[in-house]
Amino acid sequence: MIAERKGSVPRIAIAGGGPAGAVVAITLARQGLHPVVFEMASGPQTKVGECLPPASAPLLDWLGLTPHLFEGPHLRSCGNRSCWGLERPFERDFLFSVYGAGWHLDRRHFEELLARIAVESGAIWHYASRITAIRWRDQCWEIAVEKSSKKQEHEADFLVDATGRRAYLARQLGARRVCDDRLVGIAAHLEPIGNRGMADTFTLVEAVPSGWWYSALLANRRLAVVYITDHDLPEFRAARQCEGWWKRLGQTHYLWSQVQEYGYQICTPLRILPANSTRLTTIMGERWLAVGDAAASYDPLSSHGITTAMGTGFYAAQAIGSLLRGSTEAGLAYLGLLEKTYRVYLEEQHKCYASEQRWGGYPFWDRRLSPTGC
Repeated sequence: MIAERKGSVPRIAIAGGGPAGAVVAITLARQGLHPVVFEMASGPQTKVGECLPPASAPLLDWLGLTPHLFEGPHLRSCGNRSCWGLERPFERDFLFSVYGAGWHLDRRHFEELLARIAVESGAIWHYASRITAIRWRDQCWEIAVEKSSKKQEHEADFLVDATGRRAYLARQLGARRVCDDRLVGIAAHLEPIGNRGMADTFTLVEAVPSGWWYSALLANRRLAVVYITDHDLPEFRAARQCEGWWKRLGQTHYLWSQVQEYGYQICTPLRILPANSTRLTTIMGERWLAVGDAAASYDPLSSHGITTAMGTGFYAAQAIGSLLRGSTEAGLAYLGLLEKTYRVYLEEQHKCYASEQRWGGYPFWDRRLSPTGC
């Protein structure tokens, strides 16, 4: 987005942008530090979409994002509707939330906004820049970066891994990825015929024998729809093709009724997305830490997703500031927070899946009857 300031040395190098990396950069810059983001993508990417629950409002306000969300191509989310454990759907209306409605995001626009605010706050942001090697030497990190087929060398006092589930830097530093289930999503955008698009901004979750479905309306009248199952089941293999995916969508009740009523049709290629619960064996070490999905990633049913990524980005930046000032307590607090969050999440995830008792005898659900997971 902008060239690196002449003569400056990046003191905190952030590998990867996205919500987690951007929030780290914004928060560090507002502390007067000098974060530099190395984002492998050439610019903000079009993604399936994401829902922000009402509880995200305080962080959005602190980041200064809320006014921009009202101006951008985003929708207010009025609540959640789920057909889970019961034949009839249960509704949770955000009208009764202390924070009001949530948001259905246009991810490309949202990530572009985050990067812009990071730069305005004083961060440096390099797109199309891939970190290829790191080495700790003479009390600093030496970083090799490839940008537009050209190699560059940088130095930093601290490294942040915001590379998502790849956890590229952490794995280079010896951390391993542990997977707690086999969950995967197959996603598409659906578009209505003519001007028949629905106006209901409730998200919908509907359980089926082989997993569950999720849908959310986007500002362009498209419907983001995701089929969630296990990657080793025959239903996943069949749903990887458009015909099989559509056939399984037709086996839902409430979601299929919406699709039929408004004439929705698939308008984007199917995308296969990892949705399993995973974590790093080592989240932080000497002058480095991981944030967002790089540290731990969650089942989309939990609604952790982008909210947790942004939250860990904020707390990571606070910890980095303290660590660079010589305090180790903040690092231990950050580590403890992430470990507790993941532990509690696994407990709640098991309770949630155990509450769906209609599909006993089906592999997807039988795997989730045990606290040991999948």
